[in-house]
Parts: sequence; structure tokens; C-alpha cells
Amino acid sequence: MKCLLLVKAAVAVRWVGVWALAGGVCVAQVRPPVCPVAAGKTVASGRPAIVRPSVVAARATAEAAAADPSVLVAAEPMENFGVARYRLEDYAECVGTGGCYWADVDAQTKRAEVALDGLVAGRKAGERLAMVLDIDETSLSNYCEMKREDYGFLATMFNAWEVSSEADMALPGTLRLFNRARAAGVEVFFITGRPGDQKAATAKNLEAAGYKAWKGLSLREGPQKTMPTVEYKSEERKKIVDAGYRIVMSVGDQWSDLNGEPRAEISVKLPNPFYYIP
Repeated sequence: MKCLLLVKAAVAVRWVGVWALAGGVCVAQVRPPVCPVAAGKTVASGRPAIVRPSVVAARATAEAAAADPSVLVAAEPMENFGVARYRLEDYAECVGTGGCYWADVDAQTKRAEVALDGLVAGRKAGERLAMVLDIDETSLSNYCEMKREDYGFLATMFNAWEVSSEADMALPGTLRLFNRARAAGVEVFFITGRPGDQKAATAKNLEAAGYKAWKGLSLREGPQKTMPTVEYKSEERKKIVDAGYRIVMSVGDQWSDLNGEPRAEISVKLPNPFYYIP
């Protein structure tokens, strides 16, 4: 059986899936998407793009210097941030020995699919089931913009990206889970920490990414803009419960997406090595 390179043109964003031969069967290996970031150009910070050393090479340089008796080595209790960024990039690009972010996300959503099937199987007659999804790095990925910013955070650029038509990149596993939920009659609600003025653009990008026929979309409005994330998302989940739904599953990339009451019966934490929201 011959295995081929499969290229999926998913709306405006290209995902590349490599099909590898394993035990006589072709299986998909999840890879990072192809981003419109031209090689050799300067990064968003204005620094010229350079060929960086590998993580192994960077560590070898430090170890060689530390072994030289003529060198006074400083105490450095924290890892060099540049080297940490190299490790992050390797994980995001699925190179080196540190694993693959996309494969880890996909594996977690596959676990969620199995759990969802069990929850749906236990549904009682007349029950209205709901699933809650976060958006950024859960339903939609900002990977291409984070890569363009050299894995930093430039607020003006990032916010402009989120409302652009380029930001319609679905995380494949979450979209698969969404479609599974909808096929089973589970209503899906999106709760995001984005500000309310991004609602129209966010809805448009969700639709363009393939999320169809969702039930609700909540963004921070009024006093919610200054609320702690856990408090805000708990408040929005309570509205779903008060509307008569049983929240069987909640999926997010931050603990603050999942914590607080009311909680979902099963909370699914996706990996996110890029940023932390308390």
C-alpha cells in the first residue's frame, strides 16, 4: 500500500497531513499548518531573520564553556529565554526530540471524543445536552500570528490578526469533536475571553473554519471585561445551565477556561505552551 503526502485545503488555511506506513496501514501524522510567513524576511520585532542553532547546539556551547577552567561561569538558575524559545519553536514545528504540539492536541481531542460518546450514551429522555468550547488555541489557532511575532505577544498586531479573515484556522481535532457533538444532538456554546467588539469577526471566522450551527457565542461585555477569567466563564456557563442544559463537556487550553462553578461533567484541558491566562 503506497502512502502519499496529503494536502488539505481547509477553507483559507492549508493543513499538511503526512500519511506514514505503520503495520501495513497508512495512518495520518498530524503536522503544523502551512503559514503565509515568507522565509528570510525580518520578523515582526524588526530583527533580521537568522539561522538559529539547535537546542542541542546551544546547550553544547554552554557546557563546553563551563568545562573550560579559564571561564568564570555565572549562576543561572533559570533557563535562557532564547533557548526556551527555540524549544517552543521545535515543539510547534514538530522537529527535534521534544515532541509535537499538533499531535498532542489531536491525541487529547481523540480522548475527548471517546468520553463524549459515553456521555451521550447515558443521556436520559428529554435531556438537553451542551458542550462548551473556548476559542483561542482550542477551536481556532493563532499559530501563524504567534510564529510571525517570533512567539512573543505584540498586542496591536495580535488583536488585528484575530479579527482578520486569516484567523479562520480551526484546530482539526476540535472541529472533529464539534461535528461529533452536533451529530449526536449536543448543542455547542463558545465562551471566549475576547472583547465584545470582536463578536461579528469571531462568528464569521468560526463559520469559515467549519463550525456550523452552534447554539451560542459569548464574549466579554460591560463589567465582564474586568472580571477574572474564571469568574466570567463560570457566569456564562451558569446561563447555559439556567437555560435548561446539562453541560456534559467543556474544552479549553487554559485552566481558567475550565475551573469554577458550574463545571462540566468532564473538562478537557488541551496543551498550550505559548501563553498562560490565570
